Amino acid sequence: MAEFYSGLEHQPFQLGQGPVGALLLHGFPGTPAEMRPLGEQLATAGWAVYGPLLPGFGSQIATLGQKTRHDWLAAAHDQWQKVQAAHETAVLIGFSMGGALALNLAAQVQPHFLVLLAPFWRFAGWQGKLLPIAKYFKKTLHPFADADFTDTAVRKQLSEVMPGADLDDPAVQAQIRQQVQLPTKTIDEVRQLGQSGGKLASAVHCPTLVLQGQNDAVVPPTLTRQLIARLGGPVAYREVPGDHTFPKMQPPNSYNIVPDILNFVTQQSHQNI
Repeated sequence: MAEFYSGLEHQPFQLGQGPVGALLLHGFPGTPAEMRPLGEQLATAGWAVYGPLLPGFGSQIATLGQKTRHDWLAAAHDQWQKVQAAHETAVLIGFSMGGALALNLAAQVQPHFLVLLAPFWRFAGWQGKLLPIAKYFKKTLHPFADADFTDTAVRKQLSEVMPGADLDDPAVQAQIRQQVQLPTKTIDEVRQLGQSGGKLASAVHCPTLVLQGQNDAVVPPTLTRQLIARLGGPVAYREVPGDHTFPKMQPPNSYNIVPDILNFVTQQSHQNI
């Protein structure tokens, strides 16, 4: 079976240069690939952007069960210190689980600006209530156990993480069903990271932009509206066309969030002069 996350797009990236530096934190179980389109556009606009690979993700996926939210936060903090030291203006950007990570980090370091893209802070359904218990009884989840390999969305998702895999081969399908797994305790680490971010939101006092997909079923807009009410500083909030994938989609096939981010930072910078 083809290796997971073997493409160069899943590796950490550093693009562009300029006085504004931005740290882009990916989601779960993502890689820098989902932040690269945004990073490329911000670099073209004159920003320096950094997209780290969080511990246990991407090509390190086999070690994910050994990592905790503290490992992810420590790695993000180390990267943030480098960005902050190298740039006059430092912007922290987090997508989904990366949004939870950004909230936890922002409460500690107070970036110049915070941008949250469909920020995860709690599960919308029963998962959040069962995970603290389920992790002791069900060690792993197999997300593709019942997958329909003729489904376009399933094929697209798998082709992104397993380039070159023959998804029509019954042997490959069987391997994916059996071998693709996520440790339940790791998903609970994500839950706890989000819970912590929600609790710390009131300690985040920097100007914050929150962008949310109108049709997001993973992080519903209702939950994001609850989160922004907790933030301790000035907040700009916009619901944009799209689902949970909107931050990693490229125009013209999706809403372009780059002008929103650039305008927000520019306007807030002028207000603070």
